Amino acid sequence: MLELNNDAFQKKVIGGKSVVLVDFWAPWCGPCRIVGPILEKLESEYSAKLKFAKLNVDENQGIAEKLDVRGIPCMIVFRNGSEVDRIIGAYPEPELRKKIDMALAKIK
Repeated sequence: MLELNNDAFQKKVIGGKSVVLVDFWAPWCGPCRIVGPILEKLESEYSAKLKFAKLNVDENQGIAEKLDVRGIPCMIVFRNGSEVDRIIGAYPEPELRKKIDMALAKIK
């Protein structure tokens, strides 16, 4: 999973031409540590449809503030640099898969 900082976020997500799911997380966040491995597993399943990345909100507070990320875990799906959908909270794998599928359905 791609680790983003401010520069990489601007290039890969905002300036990118692909669909990207960005996981906003922090090392101290227990639910984030639960969601992380699930997203890593789903990354290979969805590799043809979207890219997965993560952004540490402690190290990139400006981006989190600009996007109004108020709680973590928060996953935002971007297409061509624009937000398409937002998934807030920790979910078990089947529910998270369903939410990702619903986000992708909004793109088509």
